[in-house]
Amino acid sequence: MYWEQVNSTREALEDLPISAKVVLMSADGKALVMRKDSGLFDLPGGKVESGEDLFEALKREVKEETGLKVKKFEFISSWVKHHPTLGDRLMLVFSGRLKKKASDINISLSSEHNWAEFKGAKGTFKFKDIPPGYANALHICFARFGKL
Repeated sequence: MYWEQVNSTREALEDLPISAKVVLMSADGKALVMRKDSGLFDLPGGKVESGEDLFEALKREVKEETGLKVKKFEFISSWVKHHPTLGDRLMLVFSGRLKKKASDINISLSSEHNWAEFKGAKGTFKFKDIPPGYANALHICFARFGKL
């Protein structure tokens, strides 16, 4: 029975659209948090197009949404996000480390977002509307690269 569940889960995941997000960490241990134009809390990233390399998609999305370049990513977490109208999608979250301190980084926002700022753990977790998956990924990144 267990192997049947594993196989059916694997098959179901193969057909899910993928969204990849990045917790961008500055050299001084702060994470980039954002707000969409709709007011929703967000992290840089987005949809991985069909046939697109995952890491190329991450680089593209980060560049489009923040103007920043990130070369290496480290896997942090994943889950299936359920949405009543858009349908299910596989969410993948990675970390990306920047060499500069937060105060030395210039962010160039896309039209998709209206606000972005590097925050430490205390400042980040003051937001009460962080989706649970993002909150978990941020917590992991602060534990690894920042200060809790």
